[in-house]
Amino acid sequence: MSDIMKMGKNPNYLGSWDLEEQPNREVILTIDNIRDEEVVTNGKTENCTVCYWTDHAYKPMIMNITNKKRLCKLYRTKETEKLRGKSVVIGIEKVKAFGAVHDALRICPRVPQIRTAALPKCSKCGADIMPTNRMTAEQIAEYTINKCGRPLCAACCTSSTKEAQNAANQG
Repeated sequence: MSDIMKMGKNPNYLGSWDLEEQPNREVILTIDNIRDEEVVTNGKTENCTVCYWTDHAYKPMIMNITNKKRLCKLYRTKETEKLRGKSVVIGIEKVKAFGAVHDALRICPRVPQIRTAALPKCSKCGADIMPTNRMTAEQIAEYTINKCGRPLCAACCTSSTKEAQNAANQG
């Protein structure tokens, strides 16, 4: 069965219809590369700027002038090499075109908040174990497990070490 909303669209490139099932009809993608290439749509060949993503589950996106301008403004550069590795929010906007209102694929004018892995927690006070100039949070957690028997933040590791020394001195 064919989806009438997808008919007449180029199935090789990202379109607004690809975001219908996404929360808020948006997705965060990271740029792998941007290049000009020949695109064939409805038997017509034209040279287009195409953006490829690091997540290959998503089709590449043909970049119109609006999206090119937003991307350049968002990251304050026109150099495609500097845009590699940058993340964008792709969403859908209603636009007037050809005498009607249509869904258009757009780079949203905000830098996405990328969720990073949660920091390990101190088993004594419950605070995040914070990285230092010399060690990541994960390395500190591993070090304190080896030294104190459990993952601890720096303050709790210091107090636990002092408590253990005082107990040893009194015993």
